[in-house]
Amino acid sequence: MLNAEFGVGAYTPSEAARLVGTSATNVRRWLFGYSYAHHGPKTSQAPLWQPQYGVDQDDPILGFRDLIEARMVARLRGVGIGMPTIRFCLKTAAMIAEDSHPFSSAHFRTDGKRLFLERLSEEGGRDVIDLKTLQHAFPKIIEASFLDLDFDDEKATRWFPLAKSRNVVADPQRAFGQPIVDEGGVPTHRIAQAFLAEGRSINRIARFFEIGTMAVKDALAFEKQIGRLATA
Repeated sequence: MLNAEFGVGAYTPSEAARLVGTSATNVRRWLFGYSYAHHGPKTSQAPLWQPQYGVDQDDPILGFRDLIEARMVARLRGVGIGMPTIRFCLKTAAMIAEDSHPFSSAHFRTDGKRLFLERLSEEGGRDVIDLKTLQHAFPKIIEASFLDLDFDDEKATRWFPLAKSRNVVADPQRAFGQPIVDEGGVPTHRIAQAFLAEGRSINRIARFFEIGTMAVKDALAFEKQIGRLATA
């Protein structure tokens, strides 16, 4: 990751795929586009959005906002939303929000099956647009969305990828966005390695890294969740 920049985050396609629950091939296609031939001339599909580090990379890496975009695409695919709809909504949202990464915009929301963009109306109220139908939707439908993300005024800034816990965080301002425990900033993969090397003693690992036992447990749960630590 020689081109990685502090504050942007850095993930290989394989790392990103593991974190968002899809394949590295999907991640590469979403970020860099692809070509295929099906009973006719070759057809090209453009990237879904412009990667933070650009399209022309010798060793492709994603930034944090790329990761959050991929996370949302993977989730939408998981509930059966087709790529043409996702592509259309991304393009529409990017134009409305004036943001190349609308799925990680502070104005984007989802109820799991529909996609919305929230902005201030001309009257000063909340104007929520259904990006597929371009019709207005009720804000209460989307208020519970994105509970695992922190935002500033414009964009997602931190992701808490372990359900019902904020001990594990991906923050581009820390460790290039690699998953860490918020307490002490220890990478979760290091905790998993130490756990295996030290006879699976949670208390011993907590003392070694000078963090709480719950932080250790959540780090291990996260590593199991993404398949880097055996459950046995």
